[in-house]
Amino acid sequence: MEYKHGIDGLDPEYAAIVAPLLDHSDVRSMDGFRHHDRTALTHSLAVSTKAYAVAKRLRLDAVSVARGALLHDFFLYDWREVENSHHPTAHARVALANARARFSLNPVEEDIIVTHMWPIGKPFYSYRESALVSLVDKYVSTKEVTVLFARGLAAFAWLVVSRLGAALG
Repeated sequence: MEYKHGIDGLDPEYAAIVAPLLDHSDVRSMDGFRHHDRTALTHSLAVSTKAYAVAKRLRLDAVSVARGALLHDFFLYDWREVENSHHPTAHARVALANARARFSLNPVEEDIIVTHMWPIGKPFYSYRESALVSLVDKYVSTKEVTVLFARGLAAFAWLVVSRLGAALG
């Protein structure tokens, strides 16, 4: 199935939940900000779809999980270009302010956004849904960083082998 936002294979229920968010130009602009080995939008979609599936199985508020997770990194800037960036500790509050300014959020969605960086960013989770999204975010981020590390290691190995070949050849 191809969804109107160009994302293949979305669960139709999930797609209906997040469509109003994905229709917003500022959410789509997240595709222009790098996040580990992908964009902030693709990262947030990965977190959101995985957390939504788990929330459904656990009979949690899957709608709030889908929406809150999609907006958890809605900070709308390239933190690598901000001087004296306090991004790791501040971006959750920035994402919440941005989301509040553009969408109507419920308390669970707000908590998901503002607590997703715990324990780096405080406060602690007020809802099980928030803990779930935070854990899924850490899982997805770990996979992304591992891919970056593996690519860097492969590039380094290629450089060493090619220089050795040139030196021996």
